[in-house]
Amino acid sequence: MFLSKFPRVRLMDLPSPLHHLPRYGSMIDHDAVYIKRDDLLSLGMGGNKLRNLEFWLGEALAKQADVILAMGGLQSNQCRLTAAACAKLGLDCILVHNDHEPQLYQGNMLLNHLSGAKSVFLGPMDEEERSKQTALIANNLWSDGRHPYVIGKPHVGTLGYLNAALELHEQANQQGIDLRHVVIVGAMAATCTGFLYGAALLGHPFHVHVVSVEYEEAYLRSLIGGIYEQVVQLTGLRPAAPLPDVMTIYEDYLGDGYAKPTAESIQTVYDLARTEGIFLENVYTSKTLYCLSDLVGRGVIPRGEAVCFIHTGGGPALFAQAELFQPR
Repeated sequence: MFLSKFPRVRLMDLPSPLHHLPRYGSMIDHDAVYIKRDDLLSLGMGGNKLRNLEFWLGEALAKQADVILAMGGLQSNQCRLTAAACAKLGLDCILVHNDHEPQLYQGNMLLNHLSGAKSVFLGPMDEEERSKQTALIANNLWSDGRHPYVIGKPHVGTLGYLNAALELHEQANQQGIDLRHVVIVGAMAATCTGFLYGAALLGHPFHVHVVSVEYEEAYLRSLIGGIYEQVVQLTGLRPAAPLPDVMTIYEDYLGDGYAKPTAESIQTVYDLARTEGIFLENVYTSKTLYCLSDLVGRGVIPRGEAVCFIHTGGGPALFAQAELFQPR
């Protein structure tokens, strides 16, 4: 397979499971709802960023890096999984947070600490300024004779979800599922763009519904388009299926903004837990699954066509969202 030409480290067992959701499907009146369980990936309590990290850290080791830097908020899943992967590989890890140090480490912050990562707290600032400050930290490490690598080149990380699209297609065929729709979170676009590129390479066997939980639709579309072109340049392969034919982007489920709950997202956490015993969190996955149910209800996803929700993980962050789910 052409992915073998890119540096990669193996962090987990693949494929992740593909499960039927009969009770949740019955609740939303659709008998062919499936879930791709990337929350069960076998390192650091799972999550989508492990797929990206196989290629990011592959590149880092190819460049002889000895310290890895990752950026994120206090409950960043990327930071948690970078810390876990670095522990597995014996690499030093520095996590750069654009927030104040919390008085109590919980959720992902607790797991970062247990994994042995060093955390740097910059105080509140936007992503652009956080990136500048991280670059300064990396430059200081170079001056000290270290070889840092900063996690985050989107087009490199997308290779992990290119592979996930190929993996899901093969699983669906093996299980005899005529999969027509996939619902995936948009977020900062690296994960969904890799999946979209993989779907396009396959010839568009299923339509990909991308749910924005962070940006307005136009900005997310521009992010996806830019990363997509970088992946084409990286792989040297341009899929025959045009990108606009492969995807639909939705901003309708964003609510008041990133990490701000909606009544529907909160209810969706309860719904999946109480029908299937599977847990979501309220930044990425609950808004995405609610979109799936709403698209079914509105007939955008026909009840006779199989649909798969990509569970990108993030479960540990749920324990830092406890105030949203207290008994009333």
